[in-house]
Amino acid sequence: MKQCAITGAAEGLGRALALRFAAAGYAITGIDGDPGRAAETTAEIAAAGGTARFILADLAQEAALAGVVAELAAGPPSDVFIHNAGISAAGPFERLPLAVQMTVLDVNLVAPMQLTAGLLRVGGLSRPGAVVFVSSLAHFVSYPGASVYAASKDGLAAYARSLRVAEPALHVLTVFPGLTRPAHARRYGPDNSREARRMPPEKLAELIYRAVQRRQKVLIPGWRNRLVALLGSLLPGLVEPVMRRSLYERLT
Repeated sequence: MKQCAITGAAEGLGRALALRFAAAGYAITGIDGDPGRAAETTAEIAAAGGTARFILADLAQEAALAGVVAELAAGPPSDVFIHNAGISAAGPFERLPLAVQMTVLDVNLVAPMQLTAGLLRVGGLSRPGAVVFVSSLAHFVSYPGASVYAASKDGLAAYARSLRVAEPALHVLTVFPGLTRPAHARRYGPDNSREARRMPPEKLAELIYRAVQRRQKVLIPGWRNRLVALLGSLLPGLVEPVMRRSLYERLT
């Protein structure tokens, strides 16, 4: 049976990805720190006839990362590994405690790098397998009001690009989503009044699944996000003042 490992698989996009890949016949290994939601997701996949298990781990802790690698290495190599877990910290970065900023970097950037490197060392990724990095539209347009989050996701995109060159036998996909509807967006978004316009996690999971099957290198889901990415790349002087007004000034 094909194997798919997903970080942050107990909630939001991670849960939607677990359900989608399980429906396609993958055995799911979720990596998450919430035992209650992990149990719920495992039960939901089992009820649909799929196979799932969870490794409970705090991805901000270096020792936990080594434990995840060791547990994954004890089983079959992952055919698909999705680095989905992510947290944020909203507000002017100069007011955020350093410990909070470092935790964002640890979960969003350090954990994917360490897990990928560890699995490469122990042969935990199949060839030809796929590694998926969920970055952010902030890579193209900045994210004032969540600067550390933007920095972590920008770094993740750079790491994915370098991995693609260094490991040509792997399929490396980088995803640049905008805000979606799950709890992450509600928790960190400064304005949730237009939540209905955000992409449902199930739709994004479907697009990521298709991109993996097609061996795409980059996925910017949705025409609005692609337009924003284009404008942010070509006309940053036009886009960045809008981002400041719509995001940063709502938090200050």
